[in-house]
Amino acid sequence: HTGSGSDRSTVGATVGVASALDELKSRGSALLVVGSVPDEVYARVSACLLGTDPSVDHRRLVVGDGTAAEARYESVDRWTPEWTRLLQFDADARGSAATSGGAGSNAPFDPVSNRPGRPSATRVADSSTGTGDQRGEKDDVTNLIEGGIEHLGIEIGSAIQDFDAVAGDLDPAELRVGFDCVTTLLASYDEATVFRFLHLLASDVKTADGMAHVHLPKPMESETVRLFAPL
Repeated sequence: HTGSGSDRSTVGATVGVASALDELKSRGSALLVVGSVPDEVYARVSACLLGTDPSVDHRRLVVGDGTAAEARYESVDRWTPEWTRLLQFDADARGSAATSGGAGSNAPFDPVSNRPGRPSATRVADSSTGTGDQRGEKDDVTNLIEGGIEHLGIEIGSAIQDFDAVAGDLDPAELRVGFDCVTTLLASYDEATVFRFLHLLASDVKTADGMAHVHLPKPMESETVRLFAPL
């Protein structure tokens, strides 16, 4: 923040990124990560936002297309559904559903009517239900989402609810969510539909006092960034 001092000179105060993030941790947040950078660069930023302190419990939910760089998961040491879940949004399956009468590019997204049930997830590898200290493997916590945007919303909401139930109320910043599917959604749905979806995502995470980051690989000054940034 900058302003004029008593001698008409410019004065300002700078808040460090670490301090700003500490404040966001205490009250729930959703961050838009923008900029066209190599996948490896974004993966390391995402890893930090998903939590890197091994002494702090984090329950992580990552939504993507299954191509994220491995650097993103260097700090993940609990590959069980109680602690980590990966949702892989299948573009081909989504397109098939749309052409057969499912949600299309102009289909409305109603977060209320589309909440009940969990019809869309296909387990890539069955996970063993164990205690939280079992390490497991990445495949054990990966689900393939074969429906449209409404099915994706159902699975994200259900995963957050499951985390909360297992934890017995999530602590502030315990829930960490990474969402990489904005570009994928925009390829099949209009901006208004994607806006409503991201509004619901941000609301669900903030209600749980969690931290979400949404990846949009576009320049800061782009129209799409200006549209979604207020969320």
